[in-house]
Amino acid sequence: MIKKIQRLSVFAIFGLSLTACGGGGGGDGSSSASQGNSQNNSQSTLCAIANTHALTAVALNGTAGSAQFSGSGSVLTYSGALSGSLSLVKDSSAAAPFNAACLDASGSATSMRTAMQSSGPFGVSHTSVSGVDQAAFLIDSTALVSNSSVSVLQGTYTMLRYQNDTGTTPAQTRMSYVTFTIDSVGNWSMCKNAPTCSPATASGNFVATSGSSNSFDLASAGLVRAKAFLVGSGANTTLVVAEHDTGGVGVVTGIWFAVPQTTWNPAATSFVTNSSDAIEQALSLTASSISANGQSHAITGNSPVTGLASTTLSDGTVTYFLSGPAGLLVDGHNTANNFANGPAYLQFGIAP
Repeated sequence: MIKKIQRLSVFAIFGLSLTACGGGGGGDGSSSASQGNSQNNSQSTLCAIANTHALTAVALNGTAGSAQFSGSGSVLTYSGALSGSLSLVKDSSAAAPFNAACLDASGSATSMRTAMQSSGPFGVSHTSVSGVDQAAFLIDSTALVSNSSVSVLQGTYTMLRYQNDTGTTPAQTRMSYVTFTIDSVGNWSMCKNAPTCSPATASGNFVATSGSSNSFDLASAGLVRAKAFLVGSGANTTLVVAEHDTGGVGVVTGIWFAVPQTTWNPAATSFVTNSSDAIEQALSLTASSISANGQSHAITGNSPVTGLASTTLSDGTVTYFLSGPAGLLVDGHNTANNFANGPAYLQFGIAP
């Protein structure tokens, strides 16, 4: 049974309550349609996405596989650990940036958006994992950095993580912000929900994934906990991590996003986003505000750590925002700031 909960999305920032289907690391496709963004298009115009490269796809629950557009962008087909395909039509009735996005041609009013950057490596879509429709992040495989040396990972990152933990009854979702550090030989450590900590919250090492030329295994205590994918270099780096950790009481799965830890100063632009509640929306970001549906709310940069922005909702819950140098936006929170067991909310998107 899917439990109805009061979910605090960005809409709650603007005083609009949003009740959606939560739980278990993904929506089930029964959540409400995008607020204020019409999906009543004619569905007569096929989606046109120019990217023809093989894509790496990471679902909300950390399942990683492959995907590829065909038919000039009208079909997105998943393979590997992900399966199925989407027939896509252009969302031509919507305002920017959704006019650069596409919808599932099935006509579902709750279908999440599919979009790919016109001049960048990232996209967003959705995929079915074990019968559950989940938001998915797409990466152009030609942009992935080679794993021939773990030194390419070196740096200090600001990270947002979304996790689903089956070791509790019922399973719990949670979100955390992290200061994540990797040295020149692949050793990593993290400070969870803090700018610094001693000792580290967790630590381990990276190695190249066997049989892969562009993914890294994130290990700790001799066990592989996740796979990581790197795009860009230096200040333009984006790290995407697909978690599947079997080292605890249950299995912890999820998706992590990290960018180099630099002062919050994002480019002012708009984003197409999908979320853990299968809610899709357009967000506009500046260094000091976040906007949706024509309403704007102030955010505070470099709070609570360098590279994040945050705002406090009317009930005291804090929402966190991460902006990537390659046109990425991630935001999330734990209801009532309950970092131990959530429930959590995450949405991620790209500037198309």
